[in-house]
Amino acid sequence: MPQLQPGEKRKFADLGLSSPLTVTVQHGLDGLDISAFGLSAERKMAGDDYIAFYNNPRTPQGEITAQLSAGQASFTVDLAKLPPNIERVMFTATHDALPVARAPQLLVTLGEVSFDAKPSLKEEKAAMLLELYKHSGEWRVGAVGQGFNGGLGDLIVYFGGEVEQATAAPAPAPAAASAAPISLKKQAQVKLDKQIAEQAPQLISLVKQAEVSLKKRGLDEHTARVALVLDISASMDKLYRQGVVQRVAEKTLALASRFDDDGQMDVFLFGLKAHDAGEIGIEGLAGAIDKLIKRHPLEGGTMYARAMQEVRTHYFGSAKPRKSPLLQPTPVYVIFITDGETFDKRESEAQMKEVSSEPIFWKFVGVGKEKFEFLQKLDDMPGRYIDNADFVQVQDIDQVADGELYELLLQEYDAYLVNARRQGLLS
Repeated sequence: MPQLQPGEKRKFADLGLSSPLTVTVQHGLDGLDISAFGLSAERKMAGDDYIAFYNNPRTPQGEITAQLSAGQASFTVDLAKLPPNIERVMFTATHDALPVARAPQLLVTLGEVSFDAKPSLKEEKAAMLLELYKHSGEWRVGAVGQGFNGGLGDLIVYFGGEVEQATAAPAPAPAAASAAPISLKKQAQVKLDKQIAEQAPQLISLVKQAEVSLKKRGLDEHTARVALVLDISASMDKLYRQGVVQRVAEKTLALASRFDDDGQMDVFLFGLKAHDAGEIGIEGLAGAIDKLIKRHPLEGGTMYARAMQEVRTHYFGSAKPRKSPLLQPTPVYVIFITDGETFDKRESEAQMKEVSSEPIFWKFVGVGKEKFEFLQKLDDMPGRYIDNADFVQVQDIDQVADGELYELLLQEYDAYLVNARRQGLLS
């Protein structure tokens, strides 16, 4: 029986799956509620009618039906019947009082495929276990294993729903002597926030949006090094001239300010060549991209592999194949922006396999109307040490709300971190 790993994504065809199909969750914990949410492509709720759970075991047209019993939940899913606005079915677990991981098991099976979600969870009272999702016209399965400390409320908010807040008397303020100490990272970020307010106030709202998305994933105390990798092929000219890339850099720096406390991010440029372009920080942020392009004019081609080699050399000292996985205390989170396919596909595939044994996550962002079939191939590519990438396409990045953009940028990163620790890439 094929066993999926956290963060792994596979096509139905590769796993011998077809619709209709049955998804079963075996858990053995009294009071644990298993549900199936029908969601949009952006993981937003389609309405209360499209949640199959104990109080609504059947969606309107019978697309999803639930059979719930003590210790087990079984769902029959007919994907062909789902309305066009539903492109994901997420299976979740919640408990009112106990962490989901207290269940004796959290084994999800569909056909001959299984996923053990329990090792990915700790003290969370709500968790996304596994999802079925549609991509490029075909259905796939993704092993998720991500939890929410706040329980069902945080899960509903993550899916774009609203949670009624109970009215209660405010709790008395704790005595000053018993106040929890502020971490060193938080203290440093307080100073950084003051610098942002004084030197780059346009980042204030962006930072708040980034914090919301990070907190949802339990990453509000997470530390990572952040790299922005920018395509400087000639086709990107309009995006640079219109200031779109500058705005992307500002949004990325806002996220980087929550991952680290130095107010800096590393920038790499690639066309036919690759360039380690130094850092962009809070100080001097205005016009920073224009200055980079003056130093490194646009080039007449696109080479992904050279950019990957430059990034690997910067952080790990070499871009050569490794005989064993590289263990590090801090991961590297890369946002890779391009508007077109690469000339060096074979070399790029080789780099993706080699870099998978290093603690670095690649968020590929395709900008524009290109099909980006190769970036999707890198996202799904077999033969890697772990799944170390995710691809999203944004036709017009200026039209995406900041909160939605951060959701896209962080998608799958938390699952990667869990797997990277398990596989000996992060200490």
